[in-house]
Amino acid sequence: MEISEQSFKEIFLAEVGEWVPERADLLAHHAWRVAEQNKVMNLTRISDPKGMAIRHALDSLSALPILSGTDEVGVQRVLDLGTGPGYPGLALAIAMPELEMVLLDSRQKKVKFLEELVADLGLSQQVRCVWSRFEDWIRPERKSINMVLARAVGRLPRLLEWTTNNYFGPLLLWKGPAFDQELIEAKSIMEQRKLSVVLDLPYELPEDDVKRRLALIDWKVEHEEQE
Repeated sequence: MEISEQSFKEIFLAEVGEWVPERADLLAHHAWRVAEQNKVMNLTRISDPKGMAIRHALDSLSALPILSGTDEVGVQRVLDLGTGPGYPGLALAIAMPELEMVLLDSRQKKVKFLEELVADLGLSQQVRCVWSRFEDWIRPERKSINMVLARAVGRLPRLLEWTTNNYFGPLLLWKGPAFDQELIEAKSIMEQRKLSVVLDLPYELPEDDVKRRLALIDWKVEHEEQE
């Protein structure tokens, strides 16, 4: 059943509006554009307004305390690895106008869509869209990136093999109940590369009983203690 743009945004805003009221309209427009594009391009399996509000937007915004520096980390320039439809990176950039965000994906069609969407949202000065493989793009840029975000990108051992040989900074991961097992599987590479979980923050989503957590993985804490 087709839903109008106005109805879609009203349903979306009913779930998200109070989180970032001054920017909620931009979050709703982001979600609407993704849902419309999803009809012709495989961007997400969740495209209904309530589902997108909770499972995409609010899930992304759960990292706001970390990125804003109210917990342990303050950041300015962030890379969203495998951004897909712009979650979490674009949603966080909308909520934090002071944050410089790079949306990186290896699929050209998705990056082209994101470029159009970012321009439509008026965020071209804040958000950069990059079509590249992570390992190619990060080498000359890694010193300018304060944090890499990875949501629904893959299991931890593969992700660390892929990223930490090229990037030596904090990784913020969105994880679920399987994360403890992933940590066991990744023990060897974490020890080898002197990585540790420096922050493990549980969080909840409305109408959802899945045990979710934000995990911040870094090498610097352990490294500096040894020096």
